[in-house]
Amino acid sequence: MSKDNGKPKTIRCVVYTRKSTDENLDLDFNSLDAQREAGEAYIKSQQN
Repeated sequence: MSKDNGKPKTIRCVVYTRKSTDENLDLDFNSLDAQREAGEAYIKSQQN
């Protein structure tokens, strides 16, 4: 987080996932889940 006048600045973000077909979406773990996990891992890696 950036600091402004000693107060932490909140930075908001989203993880957007997309799959162009319905194929394999019924699996317990699919590519949408993998995309979300990768996005969340990246966000966590950027936190100070």
